[in-house]
Amino acid sequence: MNNTISKTNKSASSTVLIVDDNAENRLLLASQLGMEGYRILQASGGAEGIASAQQHNPDIILLDVMMPDMNGFEVCKHLKADAKTHLIPVIMVTALRETQYRIEGIEVGADEFLSRPHVREELLVRVRTLIQLKRARVRLEEERNRLQLLYNVSRAIAISTRLNLASTMSEIIIQTREAVGATKGNIMLLDEAGQVSAKFLIRAGSDLEVSNQVNQNVMTHGLGGWLIRNKKGDIVENINEDERWLTLPDDQSEIGSAIGVPLATSERTVGVLILNHPQEGYFTGEHLALLETIGAQATATIENASLFTQVSEERRKLEAILAQSTDAIITTDEEWSISLLNHSAEKMFGISATNVQNQSIRALPQLQVLVPLFENALNGDQKEISLTNGRILYASISPIQEVGYAAVMQDVTEFKRIEELRLEQERREKQRVKETFSRYMGPKLVDHVLSHEPGLLSRRERRRAVVMFADLRNWTGGMIMKVEPNIAIEQLNEFFTNMMEIALENEGTVFELTADEILVGFNAPFDQPNAHYLAVKTAIAMQYKFNELRQGWYKRAGTELGLGIGIDLGDIVMGNVGAESRMSFRMVGEAMNKAHRLVETAEDGQIVISTVVYDALHNHLPNLAQPMSFHQIGPVHLKGLGVPQMVYVTQVARPSLRKE
Repeated sequence: MNNTISKTNKSASSTVLIVDDNAENRLLLASQLGMEGYRILQASGGAEGIASAQQHNPDIILLDVMMPDMNGFEVCKHLKADAKTHLIPVIMVTALRETQYRIEGIEVGADEFLSRPHVREELLVRVRTLIQLKRARVRLEEERNRLQLLYNVSRAIAISTRLNLASTMSEIIIQTREAVGATKGNIMLLDEAGQVSAKFLIRAGSDLEVSNQVNQNVMTHGLGGWLIRNKKGDIVENINEDERWLTLPDDQSEIGSAIGVPLATSERTVGVLILNHPQEGYFTGEHLALLETIGAQATATIENASLFTQVSEERRKLEAILAQSTDAIITTDEEWSISLLNHSAEKMFGISATNVQNQSIRALPQLQVLVPLFENALNGDQKEISLTNGRILYASISPIQEVGYAAVMQDVTEFKRIEELRLEQERREKQRVKETFSRYMGPKLVDHVLSHEPGLLSRRERRRAVVMFADLRNWTGGMIMKVEPNIAIEQLNEFFTNMMEIALENEGTVFELTADEILVGFNAPFDQPNAHYLAVKTAIAMQYKFNELRQGWYKRAGTELGLGIGIDLGDIVMGNVGAESRMSFRMVGEAMNKAHRLVETAEDGQIVISTVVYDALHNHLPNLAQPMSFHQIGPVHLKGLGVPQMVYVTQVARPSLRKE
């Protein structure tokens, strides 16, 4: 139960963007991932998907390949070229299975592929794994930025006097008072709320006083407040006559002049520096210019100290995060000497971070497998590496300018095992489909189904199809009982073999071979715009081939047979039909019934087509309809159809039968 809660909470913080122009596909993916707690975004096209990715920065994108406005390869290439979206992992969800499409996907930056119809468990594993990989990459980029920042800060520290803020401010006010010849000087630092956080006061002949106790009126009505509001320095010629000077209870006898500058950045004022002298008009413009220069230096020092404190805290937090990361992380300087090695890296490579600190990658046998990657780090290579213990790592080495390198390694051993199992399952499924459909269609069409029609066996759909029945005449009612059984079966097998070959040559799908009849479909199970032409062409070829067959049968066994063919065009329902123990791919529907009634009316040598088929031929292929001499007959009463039908018939000449 605890594992489930953890998993759901983790998923709840992750966002998945589904880009697919098919609403049913989006609904399926969204429902499966939504049940795992993922937040779902959807886009119905490539351009919309790019806009959504740029706006919402999802954790992963499931991207369809075939879309009308932009295909998935174009979308993926655009996302990977955009600095805002290039780290988002992309899973290409596609029915395209050829290697060339996977290569094209890899070339445009796709991280993974998911074949339709997908397995839910595989989907969840891939999504979860790639989101973890993305987070590792983001953490690596954040670490890269922070390390760059730490390096810049360290250089600023080297130039500055100190980063101990109290010591630095004390030194500044002491030296400034002495340099200007003032009798009193103080620096008051402000926090982000504008309140005094520290006061450094020095009087001639006295020790430095440091406190955080300040009369707030000084920062509102006194000179300090004026400096903050106006963000510029000024001179008070006579403190007893200038309303900006506020005399405090313990300084009632104070006389003379004052000068002050704000310690201000472009964003806020971080403090004020004020000096006093008992002589009226003591301070000059040169004093003010000098004080402004010193104030700028003091401001830089304050900012450096503040930034160093923040960066130190960030680094501490980062090191704590890296220590807990499940990915192995190693950072080095530019000479490959190790500066950080987290707990996962210790465990993965069997080394101690303490023992290898400041040692070169080259000097450690356990890390020799990383040397080629470090050598090619400038190329941005990301590779799989194998350890001697059998573990497989996905490693990425990134150079950090003027700092060194950062290596992130993810253990993908289990993922690779799952991938191998998935590929094996894909191979078995492909072989099963190939074996199944080899019974219905030729090798060319089987390859088409495997490449473009995934999941055909599980599909159930209604479509417009051309249905053709070819039926033997004088077989079951006559000749089968007049010849020897072995001769009858040989003739029947020869008939089916030749008729099926003709159907397959003309891209037909043979749905049934039953009794003395063959059923062929066109525009089913996939689109064929010229289906009506293919059906009539197949029927003509069958009649001519049958004339050759009947000659041989008559000469060898005296068998007198005929062949009639009926063709209709209409709606059918297609799918895997049967009992659980015996299934076959079939079509059923009105066009099936009518085509069967038409073949019943066909005499030997005739091809009978419905008005719908004739109109399709006449409208699209008039040169085929006329030479075939289809002539209209009817109205014809067809069994099961209430209204008499007009049909079209053509006759292929029957040969004279002669015995040798």
